[in-house]
Amino acid sequence: MDFCKIGLLSALMYPLENKDVLRACCDLMVLYTFFEDYTDVAMPHDARGLATIVMDALRNPNKPRPAEECVIGEISRQFSQSSLKCVSESVRCRFIEALDEYTTAVVEEAHDRAQSSIRNIDDYIILRRSTAAMNATFMPIQFTLDLPDEVFEDPVIRRLTDVCRDLSILMNDMYSYNIEQARGDIHNAVAVVMHQENIGLNETMKWVGDYCSKLVHNFLEDLCHVPSFGKEFDDQVKHYLDGLAYWTRGHDSWSFESHRYFKEDGLDIQKSRRVVLLPRESSN
Repeated sequence: MDFCKIGLLSALMYPLENKDVLRACCDLMVLYTFFEDYTDVAMPHDARGLATIVMDALRNPNKPRPAEECVIGEISRQFSQSSLKCVSESVRCRFIEALDEYTTAVVEEAHDRAQSSIRNIDDYIILRRSTAAMNATFMPIQFTLDLPDEVFEDPVIRRLTDVCRDLSILMNDMYSYNIEQARGDIHNAVAVVMHQENIGLNETMKWVGDYCSKLVHNFLEDLCHVPSFGKEFDDQVKHYLDGLAYWTRGHDSWSFESHRYFKEDGLDIQKSRRVVLLPRESSN
């Protein structure tokens, strides 16, 4: 796990949060990493079984896990316990719902992988928003806030949230493409665009990069038009939006500083923007 630098990831993505929230975020990142590593190579029925274990442990943090169960159950239970210290019951319920959406989407991804099904880019992004767990992952930013639903339903706030979510998804897919193409994984925006547009890898990277640039422009534009929700809430809204921006930037930095995608070459690749493709792994 050390090659993922989970503590660094959490610190970079949630720099505004207190130590209890940060600890819960570290546990959440461990949960994501294990669940992703298990389900990335799982058949649909195995992925569904893992999702069931995770959700049962999250909903029942005081329930001992069976001794013969996959370790993902105990990881999920410990995360659920640590998050109880820093979140209200209402936010916790929304958080569990978001995690359920995530685990369900990962099972759907496993079905796509088993059938070698490649979606178009629009359908892919819709599914990827769930398989990337973005709704759940942004929620710790809200743990210490007390904002009414009308804030998150505001069109500008929703667009800003959506932009950060989609930008993070596309950047992650560019960075993870090399290791994923090596194992034949098609659940990646780069693979989807190459297939849909019938273009080469370099052209596809430019296509995705240009799309990301448009998203950054849209974020900065909308940031100038955030409405006031009253003195009681405006500082909290600023905390939420700053948190989204820190999260997006922090994840980008971690992608190069950890060894998850580029091993020891991340910082050099961040400067050169050149990646040597890995050979395709044997299916035997």
